[in-house]
Amino acid sequence: MTDPSRRTVLAATLGAAVFNPLTASAQAFPLRPVTMVVPYAAGGPTDVASRVIAGQMQASLGVNVVIENKPGASTILGAQYVAAAPPDGHTIFMVTTTTLCTNPHLYKKLPYKVEDFAPVAMAVKVPLGLAVRSSLPVSTIAQFRDYVRAQPGKMNYGSAGSGANSQLVNVLMNQALGIDMKEVPYKGTAPALNDLAGGHVDALVDAIATLLPLHRDGKIKILGNFDDARSPVAPDVPTFAESGYPSLIAFTWFAVVVPARVPEPVIARLNKAVMEAVESPQTKRRFAELGFVPQTSSARELAAYIQSENERWGPLIRKMGVQLD
Repeated sequence: MTDPSRRTVLAATLGAAVFNPLTASAQAFPLRPVTMVVPYAAGGPTDVASRVIAGQMQASLGVNVVIENKPGASTILGAQYVAAAPPDGHTIFMVTTTTLCTNPHLYKKLPYKVEDFAPVAMAVKVPLGLAVRSSLPVSTIAQFRDYVRAQPGKMNYGSAGSGANSQLVNVLMNQALGIDMKEVPYKGTAPALNDLAGGHVDALVDAIATLLPLHRDGKIKILGNFDDARSPVAPDVPTFAESGYPSLIAFTWFAVVVPARVPEPVIARLNKAVMEAVESPQTKRRFAELGFVPQTSSARELAAYIQSENERWGPLIRKMGVQLD
């Protein structure tokens, strides 16, 4: 991702652990069950993935890993809770792009900082796709681009609202394809997807796994995959990269972090547990069913990636002029 020296600096700026009074007890970690905080409601993609990983982590850690859902305020409630938790490794946090890479640019008075957390490991990648209403007379990315260009300002896309992935990735796509589409904001992607299937909006960016059932039923059409490789659950859908847009790569990701100042030996122990959980046959089978892609990393690699995501989304959000407080 980046050169080793840059990773070292980034790891430090993202709350890399240092020796503290807890270090002495780090070798005995874990001393009790570990709580994995999920900043979304039960049943959603982040929650489902977290439960799969937590179940597999238990074998590695030798203690229960309990899910605690703390949804609300664009993951802010969960982030506040974890940032204030004791830095002993017994409270871990499943974060997404929203928590550490877009919220810091969307909120002026965010009650936490990126530096309040120490990276542990990447865990999951969720490929995103571009879907259009079934009646749109296009079947490829190139045809879609030409069709929208021929009707500037007349086409629209649904989004889950300001700062949501569905909005930001669509804006990136508009820029890369040189097209002009109007946003139709919704309170979540579910109602936007319903309106796409009903033909009330023209396009939508969402997880491929979420789009796939309606695509198979012929109610919508998935034209492109924003990942750098085709999805195992939708191998017929080409990527934007292979369609001539190599820089147009975006996906939702989930990663494990802990409060800052957690001792390095504890982070190393948790990293090992996450990696073993993600790479287990059981997890891979379940993720394949869900359309998720296992994704592991070292703590330093995750730190560098979080920084690169901030460098990507921050300027875009500022250019868009989006502010949520």
